[in-house]
Amino acid sequence: MNNKLTLLVVLLAFTMVLPACGGKKVQKTEGVTGKVTLDGAPLAQCTVYFVPEGEGSQAVGTTDASGVYKLQTVLGAADAGTTPGNYKVFFSHEVEVTPEVKNAEGEVEKEAVMKSDLPAKYTKADTSGFTAQVVKGSNTFDFDLTSK
Repeated sequence: MNNKLTLLVVLLAFTMVLPACGGKKVQKTEGVTGKVTLDGAPLAQCTVYFVPEGEGSQAVGTTDASGVYKLQTVLGAADAGTTPGNYKVFFSHEVEVTPEVKNAEGEVEKEAVMKSDLPAKYTKADTSGFTAQVVKGSNTFDFDLTSK
């Protein structure tokens, strides 16, 4: 094949494949931030999940040392927020615990494992009790969790 014909075939192949690569149309996101506290104290390293109740994009953010998070859609740019819509909100926060376990020889061993330290109701979208309505523009949602 000559070079011009090869180039034409390659370009034709790309024009047929590229539309299939796009998948869903990219939607405009709105900024979402806020603060998560547990019994009034900032909750660091807590993952905040926004799950759409209809239209919208699932989003996630992690709190910093002061309990502040910024959302991003699962496939979006960092700190870009999420699409407008109604969301159920839930949380994940795990700490390392080191329980003592006896091995087969009866010796005590310590094995580090991760365990959620939040009440179970906060770890599921349907039971957390928190919702958010993301609108066009900046959005701030603070969540005060209680350990009881």
